[in-house]
Amino acid sequence: MTRTLLYFFLLGAVLLSVSDAFVAPPVQGSRASRVQLVRQQAVVEASSPDDFDKLVTGAGEKLLIVDYSTTWCGPCKMMAPKFDEMSSRFDAVFVKVIGDSTPEAGQLLKREGVRSVPAFHFWKNGKRVDSISGADPERLEDVISQNI
Repeated sequence: MTRTLLYFFLLGAVLLSVSDAFVAPPVQGSRASRVQLVRQQAVVEASSPDDFDKLVTGAGEKLLIVDYSTTWCGPCKMMAPKFDEMSSRFDAVFVKVIGDSTPEAGQLLKREGVRSVPAFHFWKNGKRVDSISGADPERLEDVISQNI
């Protein structure tokens, strides 16, 4: 009896672990696929000044928040999941610029006057309206709330 229960327990665990592979994708155009698409693209990466300028212009009246970081920065790594989480809660455009990802991204940090990371700039109607430096998620959330 004990072996039978153990067998079914293990079989159930195996089936649960592979069940995600057998879930059908949402039907194209359905609400589920649109929600999934939004979640996957909550934070957009800008890797050049041209990409960045298009995002700033395209945001229009909507608040655009830019997270400037690097791959080697510990505080940047700490802020990344918090920034991602905020992107799902606020109706704004969230952009990440990783300064050491491409030479153009490094030039963008210089052009925008970023001297330390993480740094966050806030844009509205094509103009920078605020900026903060450092890994302070509460302050970041406050500035987002004030500018939305």
